[in-house]
Amino acid sequence: MKTLEDMVQDWGGFERLVAELHDTGTVTVEHDVILTGRSGAPRQIDVLVRHREGFYEHLIVVECKYRNSPVERIHVDALTTTVREVGASRGVIFSTRGFQSGAITQAAHDNISLYQIREPTDLEWGLPGRHLDLWLQTISIAIGELTFPGALAAGALPANNNLDIRLGFEGPGIPVVVDGLDVKTVEELLERLARESARNAYAAQRIDFGDGEFKGVHRARFHVSFAPATPVERPHEGGKLLFPRIEFDVGLRIDQSRIQIDRAERYAFVLAVEDCVKKVVQTASRGTDEDRTVIHEHSPRPADREDVFQNGTIAVMWLEGFAPFTEFASMPKADGAGRSLSLKSDLPLVKRDRRTNRSSRSLKPTIRGRST
Repeated sequence: MKTLEDMVQDWGGFERLVAELHDTGTVTVEHDVILTGRSGAPRQIDVLVRHREGFYEHLIVVECKYRNSPVERIHVDALTTTVREVGASRGVIFSTRGFQSGAITQAAHDNISLYQIREPTDLEWGLPGRHLDLWLQTISIAIGELTFPGALAAGALPANNNLDIRLGFEGPGIPVVVDGLDVKTVEELLERLARESARNAYAAQRIDFGDGEFKGVHRARFHVSFAPATPVERPHEGGKLLFPRIEFDVGLRIDQSRIQIDRAERYAFVLAVEDCVKKVVQTASRGTDEDRTVIHEHSPRPADREDVFQNGTIAVMWLEGFAPFTEFASMPKADGAGRSLSLKSDLPLVKRDRRTNRSSRSLKPTIRGRST
């Protein structure tokens, strides 16, 4: 998109730009016009706008001031005379550098409009401005290396010692009772533990993959141990299994990408047109595939709103489902806060405890995970 500096290099260029801004399709616009005044003297008009409505034609005389300093009061006085001489309904001055206070006061008295053309501010574009620059991190987890150390069987032993754990699948799941937690199945418990642990381990910050590259995949692996005050119960026909501790690894996968958007990309130009008398701002724009100018009134919004997006923000998306733990299997476990998860296939043998009539049992959990 062209900027104001790109489009305007001299007086003539500024006059042509002002003419283009008025070309909205509802009026006739003429550039560099000579009209004869009531006194018989010729009057040079930078831009003449004709608006016909029914039987009547309204003339708007537009003066263009391309200069390095604010427009003085004398120019308002001169335009007021021109408007009276040619019988125009209104006079307007466009400037690139604004107006002196005396010119604004006189214009308000003489019903002359004063407009400054400039680049839109970030607030007028809509914060954070013309350019949007954000980072997107999509996060998925995996569970593996699952064990139930110290598992006990109370009452009759289950006929089948295989725990078919189906993570991410719809279905009844394996029922459990967890004191103090509103979870109904092993799958629900594991997912809750894994996601809460992953969120605690995750820190929202840009990842540098080296050589200034910020797009890529980061993986981490950490261990989780859950030892509630009351063992987790897995009821079955004739008894129940007791799990004093549940341990597993979590794999944390972070896919990072950068999103950059130029909101002016589809425009030939976008300019702010500030009414220096009424203290309001409009935007004048034209699309790259359009031949008319569109005018919009700017509605100011507070700049300190809490929901304003900031450039450089990291947008985080936690994906449902599970990544395959195979991509974390060969990774070492992290020692610090940034660690990952996973599940295991079999459990250690637990010895019989004759005093409590609780039997040891070799459990063989099978983990099945559905990815997103």
